[in-house]
Amino acid sequence: MKIVVIGGVAAGASAAARARRMNDGAEIIMLERGPYVSFANCGLPYYVGGDIPDREDLLLVSPELFKNRYHIDVRLHHNVTAIDRKKKQLRVSTPIGELIQDYDKLILAPGCDPVTPPIPGVDQKHIHTVFTISDVDAIVAALGEVRSALVVGGGFIGIETAEALLKRGIDTSMVELQAQLMPIFDPEFSRPMEAHLRAAGLRLKMGCGVQRFTGAGTVTGAELSDGSTVEAQLVILAAGLRPNVALARDCGLRLGSTGAILVNEYMQTEDPDVYAVGDAVEGFHRVSGRPIRVSLATSANRQGRIAGNNAAGAAPLRYQGTLATSVIRIADITAACTGLSERDALERGFACYSVFVPAASNASYYPGSGWLILKLVVEQVTGRLLGAQAIGEKGVEKRIDVLATAIYAGLTVLDLENLDLCYAPPYSSAKGPEIMGGMIASNVLRGDEKLVTPARLERLLQDTGAVLIDLRTQAEWDAGHIPGARHIPLDTLRADPGLLSPDKPYVFYCGVGLRAHNGCRFMTQLGYDVYNLTGGWNAYLMDV
Repeated sequence: MKIVVIGGVAAGASAAARARRMNDGAEIIMLERGPYVSFANCGLPYYVGGDIPDREDLLLVSPELFKNRYHIDVRLHHNVTAIDRKKKQLRVSTPIGELIQDYDKLILAPGCDPVTPPIPGVDQKHIHTVFTISDVDAIVAALGEVRSALVVGGGFIGIETAEALLKRGIDTSMVELQAQLMPIFDPEFSRPMEAHLRAAGLRLKMGCGVQRFTGAGTVTGAELSDGSTVEAQLVILAAGLRPNVALARDCGLRLGSTGAILVNEYMQTEDPDVYAVGDAVEGFHRVSGRPIRVSLATSANRQGRIAGNNAAGAAPLRYQGTLATSVIRIADITAACTGLSERDALERGFACYSVFVPAASNASYYPGSGWLILKLVVEQVTGRLLGAQAIGEKGVEKRIDVLATAIYAGLTVLDLENLDLCYAPPYSSAKGPEIMGGMIASNVLRGDEKLVTPARLERLLQDTGAVLIDLRTQAEWDAGHIPGARHIPLDTLRADPGLLSPDKPYVFYCGVGLRAHNGCRFMTQLGYDVYNLTGGWNAYLMDV
C-alpha cells in the first residue's frame, strides 16, 4: 500500500505517523510545499515576543527523524498542483521540475493561508503575517529597528502578536473592525480583554478598519475608517484564515456549506480513497451538530490521527466532532471557552439561559488567590450544559477543561453540582466555580429562582416595571452602583420585608449573586416576585 500525505504540519504529520504505527509495511510519502514539516505554528507569536528564545524549538520533528524513526519519506518544496482521482496520480512541482506521483490512499492536509484584505498598499515590505517560520524570521530580523507597530485584527493571532510586541518594548496599536475582540466569546467578555490590553500599553481601536496603507521608507501609514491615521514601522495582518481547498475543488471533491472540504465521520471525502484533515476540512460541532470549520491544532491532530489510522487499513476510528475549546493569554489574564456561546446557542434555536459565577481561583483566604468569572450556557428543560466561558487571573483553563469534558459526556447542570473535584486551599475552594455554577443553574432548572443576565436587565426592567434593589453594604453602594437602583442592605430587608410591596416585581443584586440569592429565597417564600441579577455587580461591570 502506498499512502501519500499532502501537507506536513499538524494534521499531515499526525496522519503520517499514525499510518506508520498501524501499518509498518506501507510506503508512506509526505509532500510539503514549504521548507519545514511539523513546526509549532501556535508558538510563532511567542517566539516573536521572546518567550520561546530558541528558533530551533519551533521545529518539532525533522525530515530526518521522520525517515529514521518512522520510515516516512518527507519531500520538502514539493507542491502538488493537481489530483487525478481516476488514475490515482498527483502532479507535483519540485525544485528539479514537475513529476507524477501515484498513490493508493491519499490524505489531504493542505491547511489554510492567512487572509490578506484587499486594502490599497497592503503589499508594502513592512507589512507581515504571522503564519510560517519565514514570517517570524522576517519580523524578528526587523525588530531591532522597529519602535512602533500596528496589528490589524483582534483574534487569537492578533492579540498574541500584539502582546509579543509590547513585551519587546514596541509602541503597539491594534485596530479591530468588529465591535468586540475574540468573537468566539460572548460580547461582554471583550470588555475585560480590552481593559487589560490597554493597561498593558496597547493602543486599541474597536469598530474601526484600515482603508489604505500609505507611506514610504521605514514608516507605513494606515488610514482608518474613522478618519484617523496610525503610523507604524511594522504592520501585522491578523485578519483571519482561509482554507486551502483549490486542489480538492479542482479534482471534483465536494465542499461543505462553510467552504471547506466535506468529509464523513471517518475523515473520508466522497472518494473513499481520499481523506482530508485539518484547517481545510469541514467538521461538525458536537453540541449543535452544525457544520463548522476550526483552525485549532487540537482538532487538526485528532483528525490526522483518525485519517492516518483509517487509510492504513486499521480498525476504523470515528471523528466525534469539536467543541472548539480554546484558551488565550491576554496581558496578565487568561480567557477560555468551550461549546456554544450564548449568542451562538440562541442563533441556532436553542432555548437556553445563562448564569455567571464570579469566584476566586482558590480559597479566598489563602494567599495568592486570583479572581475569575465563569459563564455557563444551559439548555432549558433538560439542563444540558451547552457551553462555558471564563476569564480571570488564575485557574481559568482548568475550569474550562472540566466543563469541556462535561459537555462531551452530555452532562447536565444537575450533574455539575455533584461533581467530586479535588480541593485544598492553595488550589480551589470546597465548592469550585464549576460546582457553584452547577448549583446556581440547577436552582433555575428546579424553579427555585429566577435569573436575569446583565445584558437583559434593562429590557426586563422596562417590560415588567420591576424595581432594581441593591442588597450590598453602604460602603459597596458608595463605591459604585447600577443607575436607577434602590439601596436596601440585605440585613435591613431581612429584618423588615415590608419595605417592599408584594404588588411589584423586583430584581435583587449584590457583589457576586450570593446575597441576592439569599434575598430571593426568603422573599419568594413570602410571595414576592423576585429575580436575581446573575453574577451581580461583578458581572454587570463586564457589560457596561
